[in-house]
Amino acid sequence: MKAIDADTIINITRTLIGETEPYGDSAIDRERTKNVDKLISVIAQLLFDLERVAVNKDRYEGSMREMGKKAYKAAIEMRDYLDGIIEEGDEDALDRC
Repeated sequence: MKAIDADTIINITRTLIGETEPYGDSAIDRERTKNVDKLISVIAQLLFDLERVAVNKDRYEGSMREMGKKAYKAAIEMRDYLDGIIEEGDEDALDRC
């Protein structure tokens, strides 16, 4: 079986999930909210999968250790990216809206 590149997987996933950008029309945004729920579930599962690899970063076996290090580094980069989006100490911001 021929390997599928990451861009193709992303495009297929976006097509399967559907539009997630808010539109400003209640009827349309109700459907898009369901799509956001799907997006959140997919991301959560993929992060869980990444974590299952990252825990191998200290393994004795070289190939497992290298995969673990790669996944761990990616997790750190994702955390840093999210930290740039979410203001420190502002976890309660949504409650104030």
